[in-house]
Amino acid sequence: MISREAVPQLNQMKFGLALSGGGVRAAIFHLGVLARLARDGLLENVSFLSTVSGGSLAVGLIYCKAGYAWPSSDGYLGGIVDTIREQLTSSNVQWSYIRRSVMKPWRLLRGRAHVLGDVLTRKWGIYGDLSDLPSEPRWIINATCYETGKNWRFSQPRMGDYQTQYVLNPSFPLADALAASAAFPGMIGPLKIFSHHFPWQKFGVESQEMEPVQPRLPSYHLWDGGVYDNLGVEALYKPNGGLRDGVDFLVVSDASKPINLALRSWKDFLLGRRFLRLVNIAKDQVRAIRSRMIVSSFQQYPLSGVYLRIGNTGSEIYRKARKSVPLIDQLAADEVSKALNMETTLRCVAKAEFDLLFRHGFEVTDATLCAYQSDRFSAIPFVGAADISRR
Repeated sequence: MISREAVPQLNQMKFGLALSGGGVRAAIFHLGVLARLARDGLLENVSFLSTVSGGSLAVGLIYCKAGYAWPSSDGYLGGIVDTIREQLTSSNVQWSYIRRSVMKPWRLLRGRAHVLGDVLTRKWGIYGDLSDLPSEPRWIINATCYETGKNWRFSQPRMGDYQTQYVLNPSFPLADALAASAAFPGMIGPLKIFSHHFPWQKFGVESQEMEPVQPRLPSYHLWDGGVYDNLGVEALYKPNGGLRDGVDFLVVSDASKPINLALRSWKDFLLGRRFLRLVNIAKDQVRAIRSRMIVSSFQQYPLSGVYLRIGNTGSEIYRKARKSVPLIDQLAADEVSKALNMETTLRCVAKAEFDLLFRHGFEVTDATLCAYQSDRFSAIPFVGAADISRR
């Protein structure tokens, strides 16, 4: 972990972003988080992104609308936010996925997530391969490999996990990588990768050199990255090693929905919802363990990052940090609760829903940065998702 003396000034810091899963709810919340960073001109400082599910969809949309280049802060605020807002409030990915699954069942041979990838290409215009992405910042798209039980990572330089081994410079559809990252069990289903389609390599025993290797299995099934790590922090932070090289400051944005009290019923059994709830319980426990770990680290090394949590009002964040609440307009508790409890889906959202979630992400980021990093950040009032470029 970096020491206080080693932390550079704000405009020199290299930022790592870990963006959680949570469907469209999470995607929009994260867009608001990035807008707050952009208001301080910090998108240019991002060196790594590690994303899961909704976080992956958000970054995929950003790259798509920015011509497959990481945008400047002005570029993001000046047009990309508005374009994504129009996209998410006018197209229904979830319904298109269901319709194509029914009308073209042969596509399911490659896994149901492949159908979702096709929809992301057609509805959102996400074309291109992982190889089309820029090398900087490095973007890691997280999925979970069923066969190995490990964190499978898609990125521009390689894809795979340490048991399957790796494909270097993969020519692999970006939309399929996003679909695998968002393939929640029971709702979407896996993405199937046939091993013989790719040349596999592994790290040498005594060096970092890569050498050819035969795949261990004929195919691999990739599911939602949130099954393994819904925060996406493992790629950027290790409990015993701290922040990875190339990251000075880690922003963890957690837009996952908490587990609510639920009664056991026969309807849940008939609809298969018992299995989904058990998956959600396991995911929530993993998220809680990882979040406590990262918060504890930030408390010990307060200059190394912040943890942002959906569902907290700005005033609550300041009070927990024992700081005075600034005199700026903020969302009320009932509005924040509405944002938190939006279901985890890929449906089309209303403009009012987008604006609420986007503003909530912005305000949580602003309050957390100002409450816990007050020497570096000053409060910035939210000006509206549709008018965010008017700074």
